[in-house]
Amino acid sequence: MLSNSFLRSEFASTFLFHKLTRKVSLPASVLEELRDYYAYRKKERDMLGDAWNGRDQEGREWHFIFCHPDGSPFHHERPYLWFRQFIQKNNMRYIRFHDLRHTSATLLINQGIHANIIFERLGHGNITTTMNIYGNALQSADQAAADTLDSLFSKKAKAQK
Repeated sequence: MLSNSFLRSEFASTFLFHKLTRKVSLPASVLEELRDYYAYRKKERDMLGDAWNGRDQEGREWHFIFCHPDGSPFHHERPYLWFRQFIQKNNMRYIRFHDLRHTSATLLINQGIHANIIFERLGHGNITTTMNIYGNALQSADQAAADTLDSLFSKKAKAQK
């Protein structure tokens, strides 16, 4: 069984990207789903016994959460192909798998999350990259902030009368 700290710090939150490691916090609900899925996969692995193929050439075990039923790793295109099939099956407008990253960033901006946090989550080389890509969304969020301030001032002015 994976400990909570292992799930939080090692398994669920560390991603390798161009030889850089960064930690990204995940929602508690996602961590719980991953714990449940890991337990399910562990049972599958135990039932397969010697047929489980989750080892490298030196015999070291892999512990991939997302892999073929026999434990062998997916081809790097597999998540994209599944996503494309999901979109087609559910009659959704096509977007690239990578566009989920942009969707996430835009949703965070619209929820008022600071650009520096988004820059760190995305792993951009510098915040200028984030600002250049998401500048329009950030401007919309800035206008929403101005509107919020305006409503606060308007309420305060009305209360003083």
